[in-house]
Amino acid sequence: MRTNKKTTCNCNLFDFLTEEIIFTILDYLNDDPFAKKSFSLTCKAFYSIESHHRKTLKPLRAELLLRTLHRYPHIEHLDLTVCPRIEDSMLNVVSLACKDALCSINLSRSRFFTNIGLSSLVSSCFNLVEIDLSNGVELNDLAAAAIAEAKNLEKLWLARCKLITDLGIGCVAVGCRKLRLICLKWCLKISDLGVQLLALKCKEIRSLDLSYLQVIHVFYLSILISVLCLFSKKH
Repeated sequence: MRTNKKTTCNCNLFDFLTEEIIFTILDYLNDDPFAKKSFSLTCKAFYSIESHHRKTLKPLRAELLLRTLHRYPHIEHLDLTVCPRIEDSMLNVVSLACKDALCSINLSRSRFFTNIGLSSLVSSCFNLVEIDLSNGVELNDLAAAAIAEAKNLEKLWLARCKLITDLGIGCVAVGCRKLRLICLKWCLKISDLGVQLLALKCKEIRSLDLSYLQVIHVFYLSILISVLCLFSKKH
């Protein structure tokens, strides 16, 4: 009499997959944040893999920023629009946690930080290419000078930063030569001089928002910027 012995395998089949393959699987879950959460709660291995895979973060509470960034060490895009009370100390936390991995940060609805926090941010996160400081009504030329240290910056939003003058924009123009987009909407203290400095120094500019500025020779400057863009394309 023969007996068929059934063998059972207790191993996890995901153990045979590389992290790159699992990352590809996670890419298909980008449209469903709850699916990613369920994935991370399955086991300790998945929890660790998900934390290393995440590139975009939109924290809901500023006081948990340090813990959140510690869990997700490879964040490239940080959105702080639902954390209104962002202080210099929190930007210092971001700079220490993200360092050169961070590519973009959105502070358009955040308050209470100054040029000190911005300086700490751009000095450590030297790969930043996008910064949104819209609605920073308390930011002044010192903040603009701090932003000017972001040498790789390509996109900058300064809408409603009403205290920034031509001096601050001049610093940005000299420091951020790779700028391709800049929004100066409602920056009422910026005149022809500041815009002309951008046109002369930032030869990669493709988009320039001057809405509601008290600029006199907008037509002349738009032609100048178009010529500079055409020149940069040829070279």
